[in-house]
Amino acid sequence: MTKNIIFRITLMVFLLGSLVSCLDYEDLRENPNEPNSVPPSLIFTTLVPGATGSFSDTYEKMQYHLWIATDNVFSPNFNNGFGGSFDYSTLRNIIQMTKEADAAGAPAYAIIGKFLKARMYIEMTRRMGDIPMSEAGLGADKPQPKYDTQKSVYIQSLDWLDEANSELATFLNANPGVNIEGDPYYDGDLRQWQKLINAYTLRILLSLSKKENDPDVNVKGRFANIVNNPDTYPLLTGLEDNAQLIYSNEDGFRQTYNPDQAVYRDAVVYASTYIDLLKGKEDPRLMKVADPTQDALDANPIEAEVRADYNAYAGADISGAATENSAKKLDGDFSFPNFDKYWNYVGQPGVFMSYWEQELHIAEGAHRGWAAVDAKLHYDNGVTASMEFYSVDASEITTYLTNKQPYVTGAAGLTRILEQKYLAFAENTDHESFFTTRRTGVPTYLFSSEHNSITRYPVRWTYPASEDLDNKSNYRAALRAQFGAEVDDRDQIIWLLKD
Repeated sequence: MTKNIIFRITLMVFLLGSLVSCLDYEDLRENPNEPNSVPPSLIFTTLVPGATGSFSDTYEKMQYHLWIATDNVFSPNFNNGFGGSFDYSTLRNIIQMTKEADAAGAPAYAIIGKFLKARMYIEMTRRMGDIPMSEAGLGADKPQPKYDTQKSVYIQSLDWLDEANSELATFLNANPGVNIEGDPYYDGDLRQWQKLINAYTLRILLSLSKKENDPDVNVKGRFANIVNNPDTYPLLTGLEDNAQLIYSNEDGFRQTYNPDQAVYRDAVVYASTYIDLLKGKEDPRLMKVADPTQDALDANPIEAEVRADYNAYAGADISGAATENSAKKLDGDFSFPNFDKYWNYVGQPGVFMSYWEQELHIAEGAHRGWAAVDAKLHYDNGVTASMEFYSVDASEITTYLTNKQPYVTGAAGLTRILEQKYLAFAENTDHESFFTTRRTGVPTYLFSSEHNSITRYPVRWTYPASEDLDNKSNYRAALRAQFGAEVDDRDQIIWLLKD
């Protein structure tokens, strides 16, 4: 991220501080204390979806790593973190950006605003279920908005994504070479944003796999239309198209896992859910992301041999007792993140959306019969791109795809694609790995009612508690419509997850 963008973010915080706070419906009104005009690029910078850095708590939930403090007496409580929120501060900023774009004669911001708006609603509905949408931005005119069905939210959001693609294409044809400001991912290249919007649409369509036969949503038709028409729906073409942030050794822009946070080096170890899957497949990414256990290094003075041995790596059982895991860590039983790769200020890029994700989504869709494209080709593309991200040697990639984990048909093939998604999503892409496992059951997470408080994850986030005070009638009507009772429970099955 350039210093110019840093300056714009700082200025934006100063000018629009109240916009980034949590708002209720009554707050969705004009504030006379705000500036009358702000360049749309400044607002856009604050709205661009961020990337969650490696080894954050988010990825512990997906069982990639485990935090084990030296005096640790608590196992991770996977029952926490499932309280939802309505992100209407973002909605207000999108509305304001669109107004400023119209006033400045910069329609590209308004077009991308459709993508941002669709994503905002999708992130809320995929967590909670039915949400206010059609009446959510009306402020004082509708302080208690009704809830729209999750199905209608997805249909509207998919329509907005399609409109964003077509409107960007029209704009670019009329204005070739025009860039926008305030873009931390692509330096304002609108053609890259068009690719990203279409790749993101594939993400959302795959998340709707349980609704593939619903004619109103038209999941299969929308999917085929995108992958079969690359001129109309351009997609990411390689790692260079990733929407990712490169960290730097500057205040505020360092990777979380870095020498300024010394406790991380001692506390973060890999989880067996992730490490055992890599070991079982003899996956060369293992040697890139992890160090061998200290026990393995102590047993053989030839370090190169140890690092080449898959059995030299081990992850902690995330469902185990905290005191037992702490003792095993001190005894040298677990693998830490690879020192050379991660223990610095840069680490690996923070990825919002990647080429490997897109390709594995296409492979899954093709495998399910949604479009007549080569599932094997896209499976190979996705696995190759993920391995290249970790600098795996080309010959090892070829061996892996030819002999170890080639594409196969049938149920086993679908499981293999989903396992490769899990491996490719490791420590990147925020919650996407969790949502994929929630949808498919792959891989199998480890739990213990004795140590983790639960035997499985909740399947939804609860609504904000304030809804029962501020929007009681509509809130309770939504609960009855979805679940048959006025009970807001995290184990209730939302429309998205119903077969």
